[in-house]
Order: sequence, then structure tokens, then C-alpha cells
Amino acid sequence: MSRQMRSIRILSLLVAIAIAGSAQAQSYYSVTGGGGQAQIGDGLPLPAQDQISTMGGKNGTGGPIGTYANFPPLLIPVKKNALVKQTAGADPKKMTVPPGVFRRIPTTNGTTAGVPAPLKIGVALNNPNVLQVRTTLSFSGPANVKGSMTFMAGARPANKSTFTGTPLGSKVVYNSKTGNRFGGVSQTRVKNLGEIGVWVDLPSIPLPCIHTKFGGTRVDCVARKLAAIPMSIGAAGGPKGTKVTTPGVPAPVPANVYFSEMGTTGLIDMSAAAVGGALNNMATSIGFPWTTGQISLSQPAALGGKENFKITGMDGRVAGVGTIQLVASSLSKRAVTGPNSNRSWAEYTLPEPGAALGAAAALSVLGICHALVRRRSR
Repeated sequence: MSRQMRSIRILSLLVAIAIAGSAQAQSYYSVTGGGGQAQIGDGLPLPAQDQISTMGGKNGTGGPIGTYANFPPLLIPVKKNALVKQTAGADPKKMTVPPGVFRRIPTTNGTTAGVPAPLKIGVALNNPNVLQVRTTLSFSGPANVKGSMTFMAGARPANKSTFTGTPLGSKVVYNSKTGNRFGGVSQTRVKNLGEIGVWVDLPSIPLPCIHTKFGGTRVDCVARKLAAIPMSIGAAGGPKGTKVTTPGVPAPVPANVYFSEMGTTGLIDMSAAAVGGALNNMATSIGFPWTTGQISLSQPAALGGKENFKITGMDGRVAGVGTIQLVASSLSKRAVTGPNSNRSWAEYTLPEPGAALGAAAALSVLGICHALVRRRSR
């Protein structure tokens, strides 16, 4: 073998290794597990789901869901075949997430015109001023209008950063050490596919309560149904201090309803329109980014009682492989139902990336170089 041929072969090998390394420098990982979830105050999980409606957003012991490092059931599932990209380098690896990795579209349940059947949650046990919430919301995160989102070290607020809200005394504190400042911005798209309603119990009426119209003995079983429309983009997970306001003005609905509630959770069995003017529950929320560290939230003026929560994420990835959990928050204030401190959770389970791309690139270059060597040797 001539010196020229040996040089060509060595060069071929080096080029192949360089291309394979470049292909693997930004590897794509299938998200094989995890999901997303949110919670308004102490009583309203989003998305609403039948299996937790009887608990009103509580955990199995009756306490707030998702506190500290205990994540709640993640009811926004991972989209099938979803991929995220991680860059080369030391842990924690930068992670880029495309739109719609988490997505939940409620099923139609056989209803007409493809409109999903509303899901109901009774929240009276946590907020005596609200009976139930009924929604047909879909969720997609990251929001497609925002594009791909990147999580990285140092991207969330510094240690002990405190943000105040409305009314006075409401605040969010990022209180993790510098080593847990991995995170970033990613907001969720929210869309109403049919109906959203809030039944407000003002003044608070002792439950159970069955109006005379439904065979009961009481005439005070009258609730106020609020006209409400959701924000198109959630505030939680946005840049620190991002402000999101309910769009437009909701159309009026029959505000007062007679109702029958046979328990104490607030779930309404039957209702009928009564006389009364319409109200809306317009909202303004201030959002803050995702972190693998800890967030403390406080909302002393919440109608259901003072809200204090601590939520904690973690990064269990080693060389980009494993599970990462992030938490985010927002502070909100609604025209009728008042202020809340809100939490969001996201989890990604990432296996080893496929090496096929890098291997294919290397083999392709080796084949080209081998052909060149053969041609030179003739």
C-alpha cells in the first residue's frame, strides 16, 4: 500500500468520525413518559378529569396535590412519537422541546356535532364561594404560536428572587440554590372546544341544597353562573412577570340558576334558569418560568382561605438520559372568584438516543472514501 493510499484512508476515517460526532452532538430523544398538569388555587386541577372530580383537586390524604417533590397525576399526556433535542456537553444538557409534545384534546363521548361532553369538578370543599366548574378545554404545550422552547442551566430567576402580585401579600419565590437553576420559558396553548362555566355560591349556602323546583324543601338554592372564556395562552411558564388577560368580553348568559346539590362537593345534579343579571369572571394572571428547583407561592386573599404552596422539580438525567421534572407558577385575580396562586408541572422521560443517524453518516462517508481509494489505486 502506497503512502498516498494510507493517507487517504486515514483522512477518510477522520472525516467519518467527525461527521458521526457532529450528528450525535445534538441528539434527538423520544419522550417515552411523563406529561403535564396544572392547578388553579387549591381546588381546580386542569385539565378537569372525572377520576379526581370527587376530590376537588386534593390528593388521596385530603391535602393539596403536587406539593414539594410529589407530582400529581399528569393528565396532559405525551404526544405519540414526540422528540426533544439535547446538545452535547456536561450535565445538565440543554434541551429543546418542539410545540405540542404534551397534548390533550377531550373526547366527544358520542355528543352531537363533535362537541366534547363537559367535565365537572366540585370545588365547594376548598372554596365555599364556588360550587362547581364545568369545562371542555384542550391543552397543547409548548404552544405552537410560541414555537420550540429551550431549557438550560441558569435560565430561570436567581436564588431567592421574589415577585409580588395583586392583591398585596401575594408572591412567588424561587428559593433553590444555583445548582438547581435549570429551566426556562414554555407556555401552554388553551382552547375551549364547547363550554366553560363557573357556578358561584354567593353568599355561601350550606350544602347539601335541593331547591323546591327539584322536589326539595329549600328556596335558597340559587347559584350564579358566570360567563367565562379562557385565555388562549397560559401565564404559567412564561417569562418572569409575563401578563396574560382574558381576551374580549364574554357573552351574557342566564346568570342565576336554581340548583340541586345532593352532597357537599358542589357538584350540581340539576339546574334551571332563574331571574338575575349576567356577570363575567374576567381574569389577569402574572406568570413565571419553569425550574427544576423549588418555588414557594403565597396568596393570602384567596376566597377559599389563605393559599401557601411549595412545589419542587428535579433533574435525574445522566448524560441526557433519565427523567427531568420541572415546575412553574402564576398569580391570578378574577373579577368574581378572586385571587389564586397557581402551579404547573411537567415531566419528560428520555431514553438513550438512537445512534442510527450518526452511524449512517459515518458509513456513508466511509463508502465514498473507499471508492476514492479504489479509484486512486487503479
